[in-house]
Amino acid sequence: MKRLPDFLGVILVVALILTTQIGASAQAIGTVTQLGVNNDVYIYQELRSEVIIMQLGNENSAKVEQEGSDHIAGVGQVGDENTIQIVQGGQKNLVLAIQTGDENDATISQIQLVNRGSLLNISNHDAFSYQSGSLNKLSLEQIEDENITSNYQIGDNNQVLVFQVQELAATGSNAVFVVQAGSANWAEVQQFGAHQLARSLQSGDGNMSSISQMGTDNTASVSQSGNSNHAIINQG
Repeated sequence: MKRLPDFLGVILVVALILTTQIGASAQAIGTVTQLGVNNDVYIYQELRSEVIIMQLGNENSAKVEQEGSDHIAGVGQVGDENTIQIVQGGQKNLVLAIQTGDENDATISQIQLVNRGSLLNISNHDAFSYQSGSLNKLSLEQIEDENITSNYQIGDNNQVLVFQVQELAATGSNAVFVVQAGSANWAEVQQFGAHQLARSLQSGDGNMSSISQMGTDNTASVSQSGNSNHAIINQG
């Protein structure tokens, strides 16, 4: 009877994040709730950032590093042997990652590397990840400004890899939306320029979606229902 604890864990974490406000002080705030055995948390923060972590189960691992200012990270793990590692640089990044089930893995990195003078290294990355089932994997990296990613995996052995980078002359606003329901589905999205939109919707088993967009102002959408479907989109 895991469905009720899973649901309650998700609701609690989401509610905490939605009601979180970064104050005007220079303090960093970390809140950790652990119910179970051998759960592990590592947190490193600087300047007005906040982390909320809830672990319900056994042998879950969460590692969060936030270096800039005004970051918010929310982590919810319900089940056993789930792993999350989050790294945020720059400023004003938001991550909400939920794992329900066993042996799910998520790695999220949001980094602002360049200094554009008056912009003062403002990042504004948003990443949302939900994994329900077993042995699902997510690897996500957003490097420059205003990237948004939402990933939802329901089932077992699903994998998502998202990578967004923008040119120095670009002005942000990339978005990726991935939904996978079933087992052994795989989605890879790569976007390099600005103003790109990618969607990948897969339901069934053994489906593959690969999207690669390089320049600016590209839009790609994949929708697959059934088993063992393959889709590849490449735009310059």
